[in-house]
Amino acid sequence: MKRILLLSAVLAFAFGCNSSENKEIAFDNGAGFTGTRVSAFDVEEFLNPGGYIPNNAGLFDDHGFRFIRIRFLDWYGGGASYNGSGGGVWNRRRLTAKWAYDYPTAEDNLYEAIDKTTYIELAGQHMVLTLKDKRIFEHPILYHTEPGYWVTDQTEIENLREYFARGGFVIFDDFHDYGGKGPQWYNWYNNIKMVLPDREPIELKPDHPIWSIFYNIDPVEAPSTKRGFDKYSDEYYAIYDDNGRMMAVICYNQDIGDGWEWPNRNLANASTISFQMAINFIVYAYTH
Repeated sequence: MKRILLLSAVLAFAFGCNSSENKEIAFDNGAGFTGTRVSAFDVEEFLNPGGYIPNNAGLFDDHGFRFIRIRFLDWYGGGASYNGSGGGVWNRRRLTAKWAYDYPTAEDNLYEAIDKTTYIELAGQHMVLTLKDKRIFEHPILYHTEPGYWVTDQTEIENLREYFARGGFVIFDDFHDYGGKGPQWYNWYNNIKMVLPDREPIELKPDHPIWSIFYNIDPVEAPSTKRGFDKYSDEYYAIYDDNGRMMAVICYNQDIGDGWEWPNRNLANASTISFQMAINFIVYAYTH
């Protein structure tokens, strides 16, 4: 069967889709993951395919999907630094910088999930860029982890505003507060308001198509991977432009990147749903 290619656009971001026709696609979901980072497991059991993917083959004229993680300044450890509290020293899992949490294992495992369970064409190794880097405009989806510690500046603000204006999509993930919205939420909120002063995050309801575009996900029942939070603690929001296009999805009191990094834990199916959410977000961004 011919592979359906969801291809990224360069600079101008040709994201729009006028087709309302949906087409159910078949894909091989019986292969196991391989490699040294993750023990082999059955993809069919781990990621049960469901839902539909719009028939949008041929919309884009460049290359396939490449995962882009945003590297940013953070206040972790008492001072703004790209390297975080440890001066960039590696420990067994990651750099101490907040942007590097779950890196690079999360990306490696997400690539495996995308490759084994979808027809999204992967375009080379995942990358880490800053918002100052003009290469962000070559990639329609960015991943920004730990925005509760995000420190930005005027250049990043202007670039990210332009990125959204061109049709870009950002996944904000892995920030939380105990006892209601607190410092991490408001750090992210204050930064995004500098980028988009006229926009507000809007709660993503369970009937939004982003939860069913590929996998059928119930966000209310989805477990949080954050320690100390039950399955009803995680919250999901979106930011929209004037035309109703989703520019960003926000995973608060949640850490889907942690689910990608540790699939063999999969407590209460948290990793399974983390992979499914990522794939739904990517498919939705490409087709809207």
